[in-house]
Amino acid sequence: MSEEHVSTMQPFAAGDIFLGCTLLNDPHDDHAGIGRILQYDADCKPKGVLYTEGTRHLVAGLAVDRDGVLWAFDDHLVIHVDPVTGRQLPRKDFLPRVYRSASFASDGSVYLGEHLCAEAPPPGIENLTTVEFPRVPDSGVLGYGNIYRYNADWELDCVFEVENAPEPTRFKGVTHSTLHPDERFIAYTTELGKRVMRYDVVEGRQMDDLVTYPGEDISDGLFAIAVRYLPDGRLLLTRGRTMEMLDEEGRVMREYELPEYGWSDVSSCGDPRYALLSNIFTGIMLKIDLETGELVGRIDTGQAKPLRALAGVAEFPG
Repeated sequence: MSEEHVSTMQPFAAGDIFLGCTLLNDPHDDHAGIGRILQYDADCKPKGVLYTEGTRHLVAGLAVDRDGVLWAFDDHLVIHVDPVTGRQLPRKDFLPRVYRSASFASDGSVYLGEHLCAEAPPPGIENLTTVEFPRVPDSGVLGYGNIYRYNADWELDCVFEVENAPEPTRFKGVTHSTLHPDERFIAYTTELGKRVMRYDVVEGRQMDDLVTYPGEDISDGLFAIAVRYLPDGRLLLTRGRTMEMLDEEGRVMREYELPEYGWSDVSSCGDPRYALLSNIFTGIMLKIDLETGELVGRIDTGQAKPLRALAGVAEFPG
């Protein structure tokens, strides 16, 4: 690591906010650059930065497990950051897939959602992105769009072959996923698809969708992006310019109007009254009071499009 890129991440404290925000600097690949995770305190003030080792694309899908370890993902790499030291832990090998979301069960098991689902980059994708897609080593495909369960020792336990939703880019699978508080099923989305899907991880079966939007054209604004369960079973769902709170039956309890478009990730806080949202187009993170709808915190990473670098948000609950 050059002197210019020295990690300064501090030991984690309650309320710390972490943002996956790669320094994009490759003129031939708009997702490639120097991997980093930004650290802010509970008041949204800068605290430190970790320059990740072994990464080349967006550092994304941030989540904090029950032991306080920070997880993040890049291509086939699973990143772990020690809460005591703020340093990246030695690499642990997982099945080589492009994971982008993680949920943690009370028995120590981990559920990882596979972001990609395609044999090859779809025709015309070069008009949207210049990313060099990673491929599964043994098959050469981009991915299978499955959910993977690892046990408490981070050994592969089960592969759930789940359904995915059609979406405009035609290469995405499980882009966002969240374990229900009863730990029986996972709600998940294919970003910009018209379904909020569910899978029973106890019985190993696809469930009825929690939400299904009509039609096929997303220009109507009816599509799903990011999901996150709250401890009481309510579900937060981002929809581009808005976020909804859904009840257990998928009914909208409340809608939150948000500034701009592009709210691609949502994370719950240690205090379930609050949630964090990140916007990949504007490079903005917001903290929202779910009871009042007031925006009580804001971070501007300075990484607005065309950079599109802000790809994950998480809070350390303490």
